[in-house]
Amino acid sequence: DGKGKGKGKRKGPSGPGLPRERITAEPVTGTVSEWRGKYGWITPTVPVEHEQAAKRMGNLYVSTTDLVGGITELTPGALCQFHIFLDASGLGAEECMGS
Repeated sequence: DGKGKGKGKRKGPSGPGLPRERITAEPVTGTVSEWRGKYGWITPTVPVEHEQAAKRMGNLYVSTTDLVGGITELTPGALCQFHIFLDASGLGAEECMGS
């Protein structure tokens, strides 16, 4: 029937709306390495053992849409707790709580 065969797909998937698969059973911690207004990067305390982990020098993408607990941004150098997900663009942090 031809349903869902590539119609409307963007080149180079990115952004917080991609389908995700959570790869952590329990929350993990990390340090905010960079924050750019609506998104940033977290360096996990314990390096992630996953084939995609080296893609961004071990850093995890985080979006404002993945912050919980009423926070709207992260502070570089701050410790945070989160779950790790995998999507088409690599690894990221979700349900992220700042310290």
